[in-house]
Amino acid sequence: MHGAESTAHTESVPEDAPWADPVVVPDDIRELQPDVDAYHRELRHARRRLRWQRITASPAWQRWSFPAGVLTGAVALAAAVFGLLVVDGSAGRHAAAPAPLAAPSIAVGQQGGLLPDVSFTSTIGGAVKARSLRPALIALVPPHCGCTALLRSLAAQAEEVQLRLVVLAPSAPDAEVAALPGQLHYSDVLTAYDANGRLANAYAADGVTALVVGRDGVVTYVGKQLTPSSRLELPLQAALLLPPTAH
Repeated sequence: MHGAESTAHTESVPEDAPWADPVVVPDDIRELQPDVDAYHRELRHARRRLRWQRITASPAWQRWSFPAGVLTGAVALAAAVFGLLVVDGSAGRHAAAPAPLAAPSIAVGQQGGLLPDVSFTSTIGGAVKARSLRPALIALVPPHCGCTALLRSLAAQAEEVQLRLVVLAPSAPDAEVAALPGQLHYSDVLTAYDANGRLANAYAADGVTALVVGRDGVVTYVGKQLTPSSRLELPLQAALLLPPTAH
C-alpha cells in the first residue's frame, strides 16, 4: 500500500522542476575551460580583496595612510608648479628677441637714437658688435670703479626682465671687470672693453652710466652716476613693451 502511494507521488512530480533538471556532461572536456577560468579568476579576486582588507585594517595603515596621501599630493603639486615655472622661464627668455634696426630721426649716439655701430673686445676674447647685443642693459664703468655691488644690483634688475647685462670698461684689460661674471652669479652677463671709450664719449658718461637698448637698437634710457640703490625697472620694462620705432 505504501509502496503504491510512493510510486504515485513520484510520477506526479512536474518535469520542469528546477532541481529535477538532468546533468549535462559535455562530449569534450575542453568545453568546460571557460568555467574553470572564471572560477580561478574569482579565487584571485577573493585573495586580493582579503590581502587589501588585511592591509587597511592594520594599525599602521590607519595611522599613516592620510599623512602619506597628503605628502604625496603636496609633492605632486610642487612638481607641477616647478614644471610650469621652468616652462614659463624658458618661454620668457625668447620674449626679448631682437627686432629689425629702427631708423629714428634722432642722431646716433643720443637718447632716442640708435646705439653707435661699434665693436668691443670681450674679456674672453673676440670682437662683439654693439648693435648685436640688443636688447640689453649696458653699464659703462670707469677704470677700477670698485662697483661690484652696483653691478650686482643692475644684473638682478636685468635678470627680472630677461635682459642681458653688458659691462663695458673704457680702456685696457681690467682685472676687476674680467672677474665680474663669476662674482655676479647671473647667467647672462657679458664683460668687454671699449679701447677708445667711444660709447663713454658719445653719451658723456659720468661715473657708472647705464644705457637701456631696445629690441630695435634704439637707446631708450641714459642714466648717470648710478648707485647700488638706483632702480631701472621702469626703463627696462618700457624698452621691451614699447613697439619698435617706425622704419
